[in-house]
Amino acid sequence: MNQIPNFTELRQHKAGYDTRFEIDTEHPLHNDPLVDPREFGFDDASSYYSRPNNMTGERLPGVPDAPLARLDVVRRLVVADQFLRTDTDVREALGSPAHIRIDDALRPHAVQQFAFHIAWPMIIKRMNPEMTDDEVADEVPNYCAKPSDHPTPTPHITGGAVDVALINLQTGEAFDRGHKAGKVKGTAYPDFHEGYHLKAGQSDIVDSDEQSPVMPPHSEVVMGRRILYHAMTEVAGLYVNPQEIWHYGKGDPLSEYVSGSNNPYYGIAELPEWYLEEMSRLQAQ
Repeated sequence: MNQIPNFTELRQHKAGYDTRFEIDTEHPLHNDPLVDPREFGFDDASSYYSRPNNMTGERLPGVPDAPLARLDVVRRLVVADQFLRTDTDVREALGSPAHIRIDDALRPHAVQQFAFHIAWPMIIKRMNPEMTDDEVADEVPNYCAKPSDHPTPTPHITGGAVDVALINLQTGEAFDRGHKAGKVKGTAYPDFHEGYHLKAGQSDIVDSDEQSPVMPPHSEVVMGRRILYHAMTEVAGLYVNPQEIWHYGKGDPLSEYVSGSNNPYYGIAELPEWYLEEMSRLQAQ
């Protein structure tokens, strides 16, 4: 698989993407319905905050486990998943056919608010106790999009974005993606293990003694990241978040900034009635 491109320039100009463009309400997919990927063969899909997780420790009250996403996005995921399951080059490179596990998709506004204002500051402070509150607040946007009621919202609120993991079909375990959380910054970036930052002036990633080592080109980490990126972008036509190797989407403001179209067509998703009822039921428990 080819190298993942250097996303330094996209990261440098990313700030403000969610207010830079207007939503194209005339686009044919503007009212694309929300669907449950589990009805399309993704049986292990779930919503991140509906289960115990690394951020909050426990599931958040009122979050259904259905990881809703726009129909067009899910159809593209089906294409990517079929490629990973059947392609001989994937099997040879990884030693096994692979599968996409959807770990998160639609994130209602209230959940995104909790993640941005409470969960991530708590995690960053725990990992970096020497940071001041202001420094923690400045760091949060590197890990979690700030929720907004602006008509051009952040990706997960639109239903146009998903977080995924690459799964070994033989073992059922996720392939090591070489991401190290905490003080070491940059391993979540799609291009980190391509090593662009090892040459001066080539990347916004800082090379330091604290930084994680770049893995060899034929390691599981590098091959898995390249294969996931290829399947999701070249095969499925989705776009990666330049700060997260696991985040892909289409139609939302971030994806259309990355694509260069600057023409997002998914706004804040209107939640189906059954989903709202399930949120109310779970909150009452």
